[in-house]
Amino acid sequence: MFSVAIVDDDEAARTGLRECFKYLETKIGEQFQIDEFTGADHFFMHFDGQYDIIFLDIEMPEMDGMTAARRLREVDKTVTIIFVTNSARYAVQGYEVDALDYIVKPVDKYAFALKMQRALSRVVRRKDANIMLKTNDGIECLQVSHIKYLEVEGHYVIYHTYYGDYSVYSTLSAEEKKLPASQFVRCNRNYLVNLRYVESVRDGVCVLAGEELMISRPQKKKFIQTLQDYMRGGGQL
Repeated sequence: MFSVAIVDDDEAARTGLRECFKYLETKIGEQFQIDEFTGADHFFMHFDGQYDIIFLDIEMPEMDGMTAARRLREVDKTVTIIFVTNSARYAVQGYEVDALDYIVKPVDKYAFALKMQRALSRVVRRKDANIMLKTNDGIECLQVSHIKYLEVEGHYVIYHTYYGDYSVYSTLSAEEKKLPASQFVRCNRNYLVNLRYVESVRDGVCVLAGEELMISRPQKKKFIQTLQDYMRGGGQL
């Protein structure tokens, strides 16, 4: 099942999209959980990183679709955004927020089905390669490939990433289960390393992304073996 948000102040447009989803369900055999919102403010009151696809009307009072998309990208850099608009000329700015596509009202169910094939392909890839974090500041969606390593700090786990550091109230064991074991391995009890970033191993030290992390004696054999397997497998994810 895919989770969808429709953000549009036009009730007829929301109803039209729902009808398109009913048609799509009969064609591809998938189900969609759909939530409707009458405006961007209403949407953000309920948003918790739970949607696979978000349809945004470009022309809305108070907060328009482009403004909402920019705000959305501050907390979720990869969720699939599709604009809904009365005129295609308003959708050309979509590249600024990495919008996948746009749909012109009134929505044609056949054109809608074709566009959704592309959208669902992106969603599947996103689910396979992303992780959602609940931090003190809200929800963050991170690409697994952008995580360098995890570090324990008291009752928190720090995700060190390309985008910066994110802190979650959790244990390293709990966070470790969310990540692929073939790519993430402990170098000691306090660090979980993304093998993608390992530059070298020497004298009991793992060097990754310019930083040095100690490899403990109990973890050394497994760490080296997993690293070798990862490199033989092509070293990508």
